[in-house]
Amino acid sequence: MSSLFALVQNEQMKIYSRVRTWIMLAILILCVIMTGVLMKFMLDANLAHVLQFMAFATFLTMLVTIFSVIVAGDMVASEFTWGTIKLLLIRPASRSKILASKYIAVLLFVLTLLVVHFISAYFTGLLLFGVGGQVGEGVTMGNIVRTYLLHAVNIVMAVTLAFMISAVFRSSSLAIGLSIFLLWTKDGIVAALVSLKYEWVKYFVFANTDLTPYIVGGKPLLPGMTLGFSVTVLVLYWLLFYGISWLLFTKRDVAGS
Repeated sequence: MSSLFALVQNEQMKIYSRVRTWIMLAILILCVIMTGVLMKFMLDANLAHVLQFMAFATFLTMLVTIFSVIVAGDMVASEFTWGTIKLLLIRPASRSKILASKYIAVLLFVLTLLVVHFISAYFTGLLLFGVGGQVGEGVTMGNIVRTYLLHAVNIVMAVTLAFMISAVFRSSSLAIGLSIFLLWTKDGIVAALVSLKYEWVKYFVFANTDLTPYIVGGKPLLPGMTLGFSVTVLVLYWLLFYGISWLLFTKRDVAGS
């Protein structure tokens, strides 16, 4: 376990030693602040409480998804691109532990981005809107945290997919590009398949990533879909994505890398 912890620390150092990581964090904070300024001074959004702004600002978690996918898509492939994979594999740790440390580091980065988003949204809302106004119905800290957790499900599935593509094709650009393309088109693809009345679309991973209808009340995408069904589908896809990553990373020869 200690060796895994050391490997995770090493992967974290790799992530935060890159300038792009700090640029992404700065962009995330800046976007939250700019959203608050626009809502306060230009759009006359009539927000009167920090919680109202925080609830609105949760849409910016899309940036967390994109930034997390960029890191996940580069996590394995970059070792082959830079030619450092052989140096990594001569360590006494097994390939399984090396892969697990990379994946855990990605999840920790996701958590960091969500925490940074949450904190920046709170203080931006506190400074611009305060706590003296009346809060709308259903706007509570508990509901806001729940929204973050629901968005986290989608983010974890997206980064796991990007991580798998990175391990399979050993190409950062392909992993990042394909994953972001799927993120932008998944809703349209699912909607088109649903409109064509294809029942099997309920087994599609992106048809199950939005758990909101089950939690806050609403109509499921297709009849017969339940919270238990969607969670089961997501778990199976997660096992498939990580299983493929593990199989190819641990079994494939890197002599030609």
